[in-house]
Amino acid sequence: MQVALVGLGVMGKNLALNLIEKGLTLVAYDKNPDAGEELLSCAKSQGTADRLHIVSDLHDMVRRLEAPRSILLLVPAGELVDRVCQDLVDAGVSKDDIIVDCGNSNYKDGIARKLKYQNKFEFATMGISGGAEGARHGPAMMASGSEGGWERIESSFEKVAASYNGESCFARVGQSASGHFVKMVHNGIEYALMQLIAEVYQLLRLGAGKTPQQIAEIFDAWSEGELNSYLLAISSHILKLETTEGTALVDLIDNKVGAKGTGLWTAQNALELGIAVPSLVAAVQARHLTNTGDTHAAKEMTYAAKATESIDIDLDELKDAFHLASLLCYRQGLALIKGASRAHQWKVDLAKTLQTWRAGCIIRADYLDQIAQGVEFIDTLDTQVKALRRISGAAVSTGLAFPVLSATQNYLATLSTPSNGHLVQAQRDYFGEHGIKTHSGEVCHLTDLVEIDAKVR
Repeated sequence: MQVALVGLGVMGKNLALNLIEKGLTLVAYDKNPDAGEELLSCAKSQGTADRLHIVSDLHDMVRRLEAPRSILLLVPAGELVDRVCQDLVDAGVSKDDIIVDCGNSNYKDGIARKLKYQNKFEFATMGISGGAEGARHGPAMMASGSEGGWERIESSFEKVAASYNGESCFARVGQSASGHFVKMVHNGIEYALMQLIAEVYQLLRLGAGKTPQQIAEIFDAWSEGELNSYLLAISSHILKLETTEGTALVDLIDNKVGAKGTGLWTAQNALELGIAVPSLVAAVQARHLTNTGDTHAAKEMTYAAKATESIDIDLDELKDAFHLASLLCYRQGLALIKGASRAHQWKVDLAKTLQTWRAGCIIRADYLDQIAQGVEFIDTLDTQVKALRRISGAAVSTGLAFPVLSATQNYLATLSTPSNGHLVQAQRDYFGEHGIKTHSGEVCHLTDLVEIDAKVR
């Protein structure tokens, strides 16, 4: 099997080594010749250089590939994707060739590109998760589209991707650009889980007075059971790291957190689709809040330091609360994927989506089986529901910030306890005559139900 790869940055280089290790013949290009030389050197060291051809330009790449061609793009999202696509058209790609955008592109760009290039080549999208390690040894691969070109390369990608219990973590999850949407939501869930773990750490560290080493031991104990996950494991490892002087690594790191955009896109698309994902949105805003000093509104967002309070934490209860909150972060993400699939008629298969997350990716976890069981499983977790309530309340009482923990508790409470929406409906109709809907289904105004002599001015 012969494929081409454009873009030999960290992800591209590692995916290239994975591809040739799995037996594929690869034609690779990067505008930086040093990137090609580095890849070739790595391939020689692992004894697979005979399956690698580094080219100096895209015309040479297209000439070397047998038609119909299969070309992967791992270049930064945005204009560069279109520039490379146009350069490939100029270099001679044809209608039967498939070009797969494997970067973190916005799914809306993917939809537009499918239309833009439909008479020039087959354009497809695929989200890849797992970072450099995943790309090298087996990532999660969320592909989309029904292009005929997939039939040529699908079996190879099934081998390149990670595997879980003998099943590949590669799948065509749905139609059009749904692969990039699924990867975007994957990253939104990732934001939420990272922030949730950081909040549990904060509660234990500043609320309960535990050391980083002690918190690492707690995380390790949780990982021995059903809460085992990649993010919890790396968090534990980070908390154990110390300098030669015995200073905890985490105490040397600034609090400002960066982001590359997929979390923001998740929040924006959830709002556009009208699907509530408060835990995912809270995680994005939590990152924004760490950077308030760099904003135009910095002075308006700067307040005097406040004292916080210590509390006693029941570790079993905290574990139960963390368990449920983690499950609900995933469930919110899947609800967003399902809603987008309906809106765009993508026919996304959630079972296939979860299969791609089983191994290789950043949000892999042993409890994905529980997530797959859906709301019905969540409804059995009475002990965890009570724990989430109590821990959320106790956490807030310290005066520390717990945006994702609080948002997750609010999410569940809003959907499972009496709502206050009736008063908000009334408020809207009172000042704006937007109408109300009664329990019987009647749509009317407040004045149709009661007499109002004079409204408040």
